Amino acid sequence: MNCLPFLIPALVLAACGAAPSAADGGRPTLLTGVKVRFPAAPADSFLSLVTAQGESVYQLPVPAGATALAVNPARWAGASARAQELSTLLPAGMVAGSLASGTSAGKVTLLEWLMWRDHNTNGARDAGEVLPLMSHDRVVYSTEATDVSFRSTAPEMQQRWTFKAGWSRAEHYVYLPLNSTTYQRSLSSTATERYTLHEPTPLTSQ
Repeated sequence: MNCLPFLIPALVLAACGAAPSAADGGRPTLLTGVKVRFPAAPADSFLSLVTAQGESVYQLPVPAGATALAVNPARWAGASARAQELSTLLPAGMVAGSLASGTSAGKVTLLEWLMWRDHNTNGARDAGEVLPLMSHDRVVYSTEATDVSFRSTAPEMQQRWTFKAGWSRAEHYVYLPLNSTTYQRSLSSTATERYTLHEPTPLTSQ
């Protein structure tokens, strides 16, 4: 998992999605364009971008042994038509009455990457074929600049979602302030279009 921990007074922070340091201790290799990283892929693997309901909007084969792929945002641009009221995408554990909007909340599409292995080589993603890899980051489309905050439970968490208008990568960032039981989590548009799939971790982890 590509996570870089930082220790600063009063806070323990962590961030994912950043490029790892080079093996020789020098600068990390910089990626250009939109790319997805993952552990070495087994044969007959595919990378899919899916909705919360698991419907694929973009898919491409992954060469055996590959650890990264360049992807083409133009191929999933049509998914902007799936944008819906943000309130329908908020977690079930949101505390009633805690939703606050800093700016107008537009309609939003949230998509996530997954990898699967076509065991029966039928070209379709069947039950049991999804590999145990995930990312807390999302591919997001928003009809306008959006800034909302809310509280959620299990665990206690103060969340803030900030999305720019159009398509972007929404980066997940979470930390637990010292002497607090309430996590602080953000999901925010970032200019860096790099995604990293890793072993499943809870929302309180990067």
